[in-house]
Amino acid sequence: MNRIIVLLLSFLSITSAFAQSNVLDSYIQIALDSNLALKQKEYSYQKSLEALKEAKRMYLPSVSFEARYSVSEGGRTMSIPTGDLLNPAYNNLNQINETLNPGAPKFPEVQNTELNFIRSPDQETKLVATMPIFNNSIIQNHKIKEGFTEVDKINVEIYKRELVKEVKEAYVKYLQAQQSQLLYTNTLTAVNQNLKNRQSLYKNDKITIDEVYSAEAQVKQIEKFLVEANKNNYLAIAWFNYLLNREFNTEIIVDQTLQLNILSYNLEDLKMASVTNREELKQLDEYLEIQTNTIRLEQGMGLPQINVGAQYGFQGSDYEFNNEGDFASIGFNLKWDLFTSGQRKSKVNQAKIDRSITENKKQEVERQVQLEVIEAYYSIQTAMQGIELAQDELKNYKKSYDLVEKKYQQGMVNYLEYSNALNNKLDAENTLIIAQYGYLLEEIKLERLTSSYQF
Repeated sequence: MNRIIVLLLSFLSITSAFAQSNVLDSYIQIALDSNLALKQKEYSYQKSLEALKEAKRMYLPSVSFEARYSVSEGGRTMSIPTGDLLNPAYNNLNQINETLNPGAPKFPEVQNTELNFIRSPDQETKLVATMPIFNNSIIQNHKIKEGFTEVDKINVEIYKRELVKEVKEAYVKYLQAQQSQLLYTNTLTAVNQNLKNRQSLYKNDKITIDEVYSAEAQVKQIEKFLVEANKNNYLAIAWFNYLLNREFNTEIIVDQTLQLNILSYNLEDLKMASVTNREELKQLDEYLEIQTNTIRLEQGMGLPQINVGAQYGFQGSDYEFNNEGDFASIGFNLKWDLFTSGQRKSKVNQAKIDRSITENKKQEVERQVQLEVIEAYYSIQTAMQGIELAQDELKNYKKSYDLVEKKYQQGMVNYLEYSNALNNKLDAENTLIIAQYGYLLEEIKLERLTSSYQF
């Protein structure tokens, strides 16, 4: 049993400065490289980068190839009185020729011409180039896309910090489960040895059967505790490996170089760090900038839009690409919405209201973050005191158990007193384990709240 106490006290050497642990740092890096949920966040960020590139390219000219071929019937026609204009003149000329030059050929009679407005067949093949000269929507949309890209980037950072926190917590809980398992394993060895001693004494008629039954019940109780500890250990291993995207039963290395350092904190410094470093607040700043650009976008809808366009191609009834059928043109297009019945003003006001909502939300989040820091600070203070109290409690119960055990071996106390002393010491050992790792978990929580971990 003394070995158990030594092992427990040695685990007070687990460090609060986790950055000093090469083993844990390597596990964190594996999680950052392999975690599936983080990869999904990174894909969203990559998608935002592509959307930003798309917005940038809207400033550049676009060139398209267009081709059309049609066969038509009917439609509007226009009558050209060619015959009505020429036939009287031709008749006069024919009469003159008959008199003066009888052998001359006659001018033919000309029919009136019907011109169809729709040409059939008809084809047009061309290249069309367009480029914006001034368009406020493109300018502001590009800025808005930049903002959303930064928001997605911060989302990745937020999840990274949350993942680091979860990996550290999972590692600590694994160590805690290991110690609980070790505690009950060694205790089971001790109570089994006690049971053998009771059985031997009973065979020699030195004790009654009830003490054997009590010893057997004690063994079953510790076995039950050990089964629960084994389950917690398996679950802790599985959860830790899940975060690292590894096989659930992969072995976890315990860093034997870790040391526990009880740190002192200044509450005001922690509160300041929490509102200075938190990515969530930086993200809200980006949303405010996005909404500012949205206001400018809506206000700019009253500005003109100017585009330039050019095209070159071929027209005709047949696909003949030559100088007779080619054409080229260049032109400017201006669009200016002069009156929208107040719709633009309403949209601007809506965008301003959205920005005011985000400003209030940021203030609320700042206060909420500071409140969380205050809770974490006092939880750490309580955890520090809990370790000291648990150590004192264990020390006293250990002394009490040692005395009762000696008396029990000499037959001076009954098994019930011995069992109570053993259970009290066991509970105190568990309390110390919980206090030790509870302190570390509170430090991990505080580190996350102040965003102090450096990637």
